[in-house]
Amino acid sequence: MKTLPAIAAAAIALTLVLSPMVLGATGSITFTSPASGSSFKGSASYTISGTISPAPSQADQVGITVKNPSGQIVDVASVSENAGSFTYSTAVGGTSAWTTGTYTITATDAFGATGSTTFTYTSTIVSQYNVTRALIDIQGNLTQIKGELAALQNSEATEQSDLKANFTALSSALTQLTSLVNTISTNLGTVQTTVGQMQGQLTTISNNIVTLNQAVQAATTAATNAQTAAQNAQNSVSSTQTYVLVVAVLAAITLVLELAILVRKLS
Repeated sequence: MKTLPAIAAAAIALTLVLSPMVLGATGSITFTSPASGSSFKGSASYTISGTISPAPSQADQVGITVKNPSGQIVDVASVSENAGSFTYSTAVGGTSAWTTGTYTITATDAFGATGSTTFTYTSTIVSQYNVTRALIDIQGNLTQIKGELAALQNSEATEQSDLKANFTALSSALTQLTSLVNTISTNLGTVQTTVGQMQGQLTTISNNIVTLNQAVQAATTAATNAQTAAQNAQNSVSSTQTYVLVVAVLAAITLVLELAILVRKLS
């Protein structure tokens, strides 16, 4: 495995060497290593190998490029083929460019045959800055938690004091409520007695009203009878007056006649 400056230089040289030769050529490269679905971790050796089809009829060079998930070249090499096969021994990891993700291997020979494969890689490099920053964050979080715990304790002390005061007030209120209930119970007995007395008085008043109503009815009947008697008496007086008047008239007529007779005799 080459370092990044060497990889860049090799890639440029490989491009300059192979680009005139690939024009108009065709073919394919099949990888036999790494196997499909391979995965690596940390720093580990591995082999990139494959076969060219059709097999070249003359000396051939195969350019190999390995790119990380961001498309950055992390490994590059140019190897000779042998009877259509090539092999390149290298390793993964070792630099910060080897990040976790899927890597792509591309191979191209001098006559234009190409092929690619992939593998996954898990980085074990931990950034010192991130660790330091994480420790600072943890320390800050611990300080904040400590402050929050202190505030919580003070708050709990205040809440306990308030709770105690509330319990005392509640106990006093319950005592007053009990006294009021007892007073209401006593007053309820008095009210019940008073209601009973009022019911008796209402019964007496009702009886008196009935008696008074009967007396009123009797008085009304007597008044009606008296009015009838008075009317009868008035009618009787009227009849008597008429009779007396008739008698008086008759007597006056008789007296006039007698006077007339007497005057006649005297003349």
